[in-house]
Amino acid sequence: SVIFGLTNKTASPSIKLLVEDPIVVNPGQTVSLVCITTGGEPPPILTWVSSNDSLPQRSVVKGGTLTLPAITSDEAGVYSCVASNNVGNPAKKSTTIVVRALKKGRFWITPDPYHNDDNIQIGREVKISCQVEATPPEELTFSWLKNGRALRSSERMVITQTDPDISPGTTNLDIIDLKFTDFGTYTCVAALKGGGIPEISIDVNISSTTGEPHTPLCQRQILKPPPLHATYLVTPRCFFLLQFSNGELR
Repeated sequence: SVIFGLTNKTASPSIKLLVEDPIVVNPGQTVSLVCITTGGEPPPILTWVSSNDSLPQRSVVKGGTLTLPAITSDEAGVYSCVASNNVGNPAKKSTTIVVRALKKGRFWITPDPYHNDDNIQIGREVKISCQVEATPPEELTFSWLKNGRALRSSERMVITQTDPDISPGTTNLDIIDLKFTDFGTYTCVAALKGGGIPEISIDVNISSTTGEPHTPLCQRQILKPPPLHATYLVTPRCFFLLQFSNGELR
């Protein structure tokens, strides 16, 4: 005789993501997230959700694969694959998509803090600071140019950079004992190690003014340079600080 056994075996779902976490990509890149089931009876149904409340309109879901064509910074965030089969709790696995970006470049000049006034004069220390918001912050790199040529840290021109994990990233150029030969255009260049996006360049022009010894030397001058560019006028007695942020005088 033959005996047939009827079983009603069920199992809660389990899944696996075939992607890294986080995923760092360039804007405009197509991103595919793959999720597979590794268990569950009856077979679980896979869905995708995003921390941005809803999936991007241009996204395509096919089975357990989510495709994001020409991704933008607005579409960065946490994406989760959810598996459910009405047995136990749904399974959920997540990954974070990071879209590289450089933005909000700004700069400022600091007078020598050991003097009582706010003016910078020949023979004093000048600090030029350059700050940029970067995503991801650990990929941010800075370089300095003077009149278009690479500038390296030395005893009289000291280049420092804040911890790369601190955002926004900041680099400083300390010019010790300012001399007339230091006049020129200093350029701070911010870039990401992964590449794929344009660099941000910030120009600071330090130049001298001329005038009769007995004429007033401290006169405010409003300049209208291109965005992220400013001219600083130095005299033996005065220093004008014109700071621009996103092209606007601050």
